[in-house]
Amino acid sequence: MKKTLVSALTTALVVGAASTTFAAANPFADVPADHWAYDAVSELQAKGVVNGYAVDNTFRGNQNMTRYEMAQIVAKAMAKVESGDAATKAMVDKLAAEFRDELANLGVRMDDLEARMDNVKHSGFIRYRYARNTGDFDGVDPTNIIRFRLNSAVKINDKVDGFARFETDHSVNHDATSDNNRLERLWVHGKVGTTNIYAGKINPHDAVTSLGHGIMLDGAMTGAQVTFNKGAVSWTIDAGTTHSTDAYGNAGIAGVGHATKIVGTHVDYKKGNFDAAIGYYNFSNKDGLREIYNADFAHWGVWGIGLGYKFGKDFYLTGDYVRANKAVNNAAGEQLDKDGWNVQLNYKGAKESQPKSWGAYVGYQKLSPTATPFPTYDTVFNNNTKGWKVGVDYTFMKNIVGSIQYFDGKVIKGGQNDKARRISGQVTFSF
Repeated sequence: MKKTLVSALTTALVVGAASTTFAAANPFADVPADHWAYDAVSELQAKGVVNGYAVDNTFRGNQNMTRYEMAQIVAKAMAKVESGDAATKAMVDKLAAEFRDELANLGVRMDDLEARMDNVKHSGFIRYRYARNTGDFDGVDPTNIIRFRLNSAVKINDKVDGFARFETDHSVNHDATSDNNRLERLWVHGKVGTTNIYAGKINPHDAVTSLGHGIMLDGAMTGAQVTFNKGAVSWTIDAGTTHSTDAYGNAGIAGVGHATKIVGTHVDYKKGNFDAAIGYYNFSNKDGLREIYNADFAHWGVWGIGLGYKFGKDFYLTGDYVRANKAVNNAAGEQLDKDGWNVQLNYKGAKESQPKSWGAYVGYQKLSPTATPFPTYDTVFNNNTKGWKVGVDYTFMKNIVGSIQYFDGKVIKGGQNDKARRISGQVTFSF
C-alpha cells in the first residue's frame, strides 16, 4: 500500500482534530513543533488513534504503511466517533467498507488478545516493617524487614481459576544471604454447585470463613480445602502439610525446617452482623516438638470456637477460644498452658483506596504453643505470652498505609512470669 502515515491524518476529521490546535509536549521525536502536521499528530496521539513506534519514539510519517496499519488507525478512530455527527459517521462507514477484511481479522486478533490479558490480574505491595521486643527481652536484635509481594490471579475457564503469590524478604539487620525468597501460594480453585474446592499451596485462614479469626492456622499449607455451603452455614475440611515460618519470626509450633501435618474441620455460620465457628484440628510434628520443647508426643489436637458481631458500620467485636489436649514443657520442665484466646474490638479500618481513612483496635490475647500454632497475631517469645495490644492504621495517600502496634504482657512460665513487650510498625505501598 503506497499510502503514507501522513496521509492517514485524514482520519483526524473523525475525531475533530482538523479544527483543533493541540498544545502539549512533543509526542514524537521526528515531528518537530513547526511541522505542518504537528497539531493533528499530537491530537491523534493524545486520543489514542495513533501510537507511533515505541522502540525509538518516532512517527515515521513518510514511511509506506500496510493495509493492516491503516485498519488499526481506522478501528481506533471508529471508537472515537460521535454518533450524532452524520457527516463523520458517513466517513467512518466509507473507511470501514474499504478496510472491511482487515478490520475483521484485526478484531479477531485484538479480541483474543484482550481476552487473554483480562485472564490475569496482578497486585501486590512493597512493605517495610520494624519490630522490637522489650521488657525482660530488651536488647534482642530488632527486626527490620523489607518485603515484596506479587499476587497473580488467573482465570483458567468459566469454572476454574488459579492464584500464585511470590514473596521475598530482605533483612536489613543481616547480609543478603539471609534473604528469604519463596512461592507463598500456588493453587487452583473450582466450584461444583455451591461447593468450593482448593488444591495446591494454600492458606486455610484465607478462606471466607475461618476458625478463630486467625488465632491459629495463618500459614502456607500444601494440600487441599473443601467447603460445602448451604445458606448461612458452611462446612470446611482442610488437609495438608506445612513448613510454615516467616521472616517476622513466627515459626509456629513447627520450628524452622520441620513439617507439620494438619487435618481438621470447622463449621461456620454467618448471617447479618453475626458470625460463629466451631471446629477441631489434629497436628503432627514429632521432630519439631522434640527439638524445641523436648516433648514426648508427636500428635496433638485442638478444638476451638469463635464469635463475631458488627455494631453498625464502624465496630466489630470478636472473641475466640482454643484448647489443646496436650501441653509441652519449658526449659525448666514446667508444663505450659493448653489453652489460648483472643478478644478484640476493631474500629473502622484504613482503606487503601481512600486517603486519610483510618482504623484502630484494642484487645487481649493469650497464645500457647500447642493451642495456637501459626497465629496471625504478632507474637513474643515463641507463642507463650498473654497481654494487651493496641494498634492504629492510617492511609497517608492512595495505596500507602501505615500501621503501628504495641503489645504489653508477660511470658507464661508456670509459676514465674517475665515481662514481654513488643512495638512494631510498618508502611505498605500497594499496587
